[in-house]
Amino acid sequence: MNTSFIKQLIPSFILQKIESREGMQKMTHNFTWLLLDKVLKMTVLMAINIWAYRYLGPEQVGIWNYAIAFVAIFVPIANLGIDSIVVRDLVTNPIRKNELIGASFMLKLLGGVVMTLLCTAAVKLRRPDDIQMLYFVFIVASSNIFLAFDAIDLYNQSQFNSKYTVLSKSVGYLICAFLKIALILNGLSLEWFIWMQFIENGIGALFLVYWYQKRGEKISVWKLDVSTAGHLLSQSWPLILTSIMMFVQQNIDQVFLGDWISEYELGQFSTAAKIILMFGFIPMIIQSTVAPKITQAKKHSEALYLLKMKKVYQLMFFVSVIIILLCFVFGNAIIVLLYGPAYDKAGLLMGIMSVRLIFVNYGVAKTLFITNNNLFRYFLFTGVIGAAINVGLNVILIPLYASSGAVWASIISLFISIILLDLFNPHTRANFKCMMGSIFNLKSYFEVFNKALNKDKS
Repeated sequence: MNTSFIKQLIPSFILQKIESREGMQKMTHNFTWLLLDKVLKMTVLMAINIWAYRYLGPEQVGIWNYAIAFVAIFVPIANLGIDSIVVRDLVTNPIRKNELIGASFMLKLLGGVVMTLLCTAAVKLRRPDDIQMLYFVFIVASSNIFLAFDAIDLYNQSQFNSKYTVLSKSVGYLICAFLKIALILNGLSLEWFIWMQFIENGIGALFLVYWYQKRGEKISVWKLDVSTAGHLLSQSWPLILTSIMMFVQQNIDQVFLGDWISEYELGQFSTAAKIILMFGFIPMIIQSTVAPKITQAKKHSEALYLLKMKKVYQLMFFVSVIIILLCFVFGNAIIVLLYGPAYDKAGLLMGIMSVRLIFVNYGVAKTLFITNNNLFRYFLFTGVIGAAINVGLNVILIPLYASSGAVWASIISLFISIILLDLFNPHTRANFKCMMGSIFNLKSYFEVFNKALNKDKS
């Protein structure tokens, strides 16, 4: 297989790390484990989830995904927006490891409890007579309490050592995958499937602790320092609010579809969204892999920093276009083949829904710029604008066009909040130029392609 063209597109600082001994031991090793994790999800786990979707049918799947989407809006309260900040500080101040991990654990635990209470109260207000949905939302929300132990994962990320996170999470994935098979074979109801996320997160947390201590680390030395936690929150509060806005932007359409149209319509929409979401691992792996190097480049020089950001955006654009083409050409056939004719409408939605990937993937890369430039308040502003536009367009378009209206509402709002607004802020105009350069500098793509061809001929 000719990989020279793709290799030329990969930012040079990534290639240099990969080609060095240090890179072989760290970045490549880390990337491989993250990739294996996603391959597992896209093969064994995806196959079982598809089987579960076929077993339950679009309406029951719609109920399930309504609970998930409703909780997702509140997830930033559990995460508290501290992840990128903690990873950054662990890289720049490794001596504060126990202090940073302890503070992040404390904040995430408190956030998980508060989020569960808020979710339960909110769904009670929205659907006061739906006891079943109240029960489902409580189970899904409370599963996030276990994610407090993802503080260990933040340390693993800072060390380019995601192997132990993957091992820990994979145990939970696989156990719950086999449990889902048992549920299907025994003809059990949706309620049992709802519990799987709770069990999966609990097992994942248990093994995160196990591997952490097996490597000689100790949870007992974590410092639950209130001042450190307060300092993290003082930096992250704009990220918390921004994340809430982004999760509203990404999930409110499913809540509206479930409330205004039907669970069946939501089942079709959410099935297409699940397939599109599968590709989200690519930008996340790229972002987590290059984050420490972007931070180091920022310290070296602004010109080098912006050059590397442009290369990252260029890679994101290339990946997005490939996925969009695949979705438009093969989306409908893939959905019907995997999920059955009952989900044929999801196949039609998949093509236009994939367009969102350009803006979503750029948004993932943009967090590097936001974090390293401390533009968290601006990030909050764009999140508010994006969420407001998305909610407004959903109110207008969903009653008229159902799922298709929801897709176009998200595309328009993502474009404005992630890309367009950067043009009008002097602190982000350089980032806007990086994004535009990565999209419209087609000459660089042709140069890379020609260079790859000439290299092969020689």
